[in-house]
Amino acid sequence: MITVRLPAMLRRPEMPLEFDIDTPVESIEELIGTLEARYPGLAHDLDDSIYNFAVNDTLVLRGVMQHPLRSGDVVEVIPTIAGG
Repeated sequence: MITVRLPAMLRRPEMPLEFDIDTPVESIEELIGTLEARYPGLAHDLDDSIYNFAVNDTLVLRGVMQHPLRSGDVVEVIPTIAGG
């Protein structure tokens, strides 16, 4: 099981901000495919450079789609914050 946390800006009425995925997935790419099956259109929303992924509180900066996942991981989608 993998726990997914989404920012409020991605939330839809039928979707909680935090939920568990019981489908076995081995990478962030597979996780996005599973999320798309559950919430059509979410993969398109996530395909935006303003979103980063953190796994177990560690920001993933390289090889994001291939980053390995295992049961018990917490994946958080984090919007990029820019400032000047």
